[in-house]
Amino acid sequence: MTAKQRKLLFLGVALIVFGAIKAGLIVWYLSHKPVAQPAHKLVCDIARGSCALPGGGGLSFDSLPEHGKPFVIRLAGVAADEAPTADFTMADMDMGFNRYTFVRDGAGWQARVTLPMCVSGSRAWLVELKLGKAAYALPFSVAR
Repeated sequence: MTAKQRKLLFLGVALIVFGAIKAGLIVWYLSHKPVAQPAHKLVCDIARGSCALPGGGGLSFDSLPEHGKPFVIRLAGVAADEAPTADFTMADMDMGFNRYTFVRDGAGWQARVTLPMCVSGSRAWLVELKLGKAAYALPFSVAR
């Protein structure tokens, strides 16, 4: 075996070993990947005021949401190490990136939100609120 053949053999074996290590790490990561907890469904009428959260505190809308018009949502009575977020989506419809990060507002949190118009005319939205590791989902409809 010549020196060139030994180099190629060594390179081939090294690539196979590297590939096996990489495949093993991918399998290990996928088997130990943390499972995201499903969002806890909230059932409340946003028009009637604050929506109570299971861990304490409440979520409220300053005004009824409308497409294309800004409104404010508030969180009160919740302790969070990092700023909470709210993701707005529609079922079976891509409405783009609609994530809002809350900012401190005295003892609570607030986010100023503007929902895009839906060309299909749908008014059914879902807000997924994330407070640290907890997630809450609240379906709601926008005003006409």
